[in-house]
Amino acid sequence: MPELEPSVLPVTVTASHLRACAAELENSDTAGLGELTAVIHDVVAAQRHLSGGLAALAGRMALGQAAALAAVPSAELTALTEILQAAASAFGYSADALTESEPVARFLADFAGADTRL
Repeated sequence: MPELEPSVLPVTVTASHLRACAAELENSDTAGLGELTAVIHDVVAAQRHLSGGLAALAGRMALGQAAALAAVPSAELTALTEILQAAASAFGYSADALTESEPVARFLADFAGADTRL
């Protein structure tokens, strides 16, 4: 069977899907305490990817300053690049903080029972 080529979605579609998934997570009614560690783990991974994605966008903006974006006012381009870098750092810091909560969430699930509804 031939291997399928990886699918690459446009970034606008990917971002829209991310927004929809985040809204579902925000609006979920209940979760089991045992699910909490999995949710934290997945959110941490997502934040690390978002951090990397925003850092990559900032890098492309900086590289574009001498090429495709040469006509863009330098102060605005620099400001957007710095904002993207700061957002990338914030996602990274948030992921670090959530990582610290994983052992506590596991302990609580073990103590109260993984099926305990939140």
